[in-house]
Amino acid sequence: MKKIVGINPVATKELNSFPTEVRARFNDLFEILSNEGKLEMPFAKKINDKVFEIRIKDQGQWRAIYAYIMKNQIIILSAFRKKTQKTPKKELTKAFKRLKKY
Repeated sequence: MKKIVGINPVATKELNSFPTEVRARFNDLFEILSNEGKLEMPFAKKINDKVFEIRIKDQGQWRAIYAYIMKNQIIILSAFRKKTQKTPKKELTKAFKRLKKY
């Protein structure tokens, strides 16, 4: 089922700071997410019922946190370079705070 994928304005700035190859891989995954309505492992990981993490390994570990809002909409909430084993609590808090605006 086709979904509409939107990107939070601040997340757009975060994504634009990434290397070109990483941005291109994120855009490819956003397209798959839009066309198929979901991503599977190893490209995505469930954080909770509504929130998921896109995972890219290219010149380091990169993540984008997204959520399903309404029946046919997905919003990219944040994007960051992962430097630790676990997803930083600060990044999750930031994404949840942005989700509340939707």
